[in-house]
Amino acid sequence: MRRGAGRSSARLVAALLLLGPASAGGITARAADADPGPRVRPADAPLEWRQIGRDARYVYGRPAHLDGAGWAKLLSVVGTGAALYLVRDDVRDAVQRNRTDARDRFLDDARTMGKLGTPVAAALGFYLAGLARHSDYDSETGLMIVENLVFAGLITGSSQRVIASDRPENGDRVRFLKPDGHSISGDVTIASSMLAPIIDRHLRVDGDDSRGKRFWKRFGAWGLYGVAGLTALQRMDRDRHWAPDVFLGYANGLGIGRMLVDAHRGGRAWRDAPDPGAGRVALDFTPGGVRIIW
Repeated sequence: MRRGAGRSSARLVAALLLLGPASAGGITARAADADPGPRVRPADAPLEWRQIGRDARYVYGRPAHLDGAGWAKLLSVVGTGAALYLVRDDVRDAVQRNRTDARDRFLDDARTMGKLGTPVAAALGFYLAGLARHSDYDSETGLMIVENLVFAGLITGSSQRVIASDRPENGDRVRFLKPDGHSISGDVTIASSMLAPIIDRHLRVDGDDSRGKRFWKRFGAWGLYGVAGLTALQRMDRDRHWAPDVFLGYANGLGIGRMLVDAHRGGRAWRDAPDPGAGRVALDFTPGGVRIIW
């Protein structure tokens, strides 16, 4: 990405954080004076300055409040990253051995999701849609994407100064407390920063969803997961990052986003509720054959 474009996107991120809570907070008041229209969902948390601080405390303070299941998930992520590190040379050789010009071009196009302008544009789109529809909920999604970019980006930047390695095309050295290398992939962090705010808030299956709506929600969710995964594959395909770098970048953006959603909903209790979308796919054996129910 060009340096000028990156600075413009960074300024837009800052503007959304600075102006978002103040301007979005007035949506509800204006909607009360407007003509009654389609019912819109209220925001999960107040659109105010203090919410950013509450979100930061929840996200960065979460490790101090993990239960057994939480520690198991954290250790599984760290363990997977460590396991990938042990086989990073083998993974790199396999990826490079199977490169083709057509695949390179396809992955380069998919990498658009890993450019800063993409989540910024998505955040701005949700925010403006909220203003237009008098929906605090939509505007909240836009602000959460920006928060996710900032919070996950801080973790990525800090990790690159604690432990850093050469890019695969340059070598395989690993250095501690040396800010002249790379570790967690910033591009993959950016791509995965959009996942939870959109999927958990807009593409989660509800109990009263029709079959068609359930299908398109699942299709959209897995599409987002997949494109972020293609961004990770592109960084390995172009020999710019090792397998553990892209895995931890994916886990970073997705994990921080899910914690942000939890912070706006008062904790993780809402995730423990029965999933209305679970168990929808099944095989039904009928006299005439077999059909798939979803």
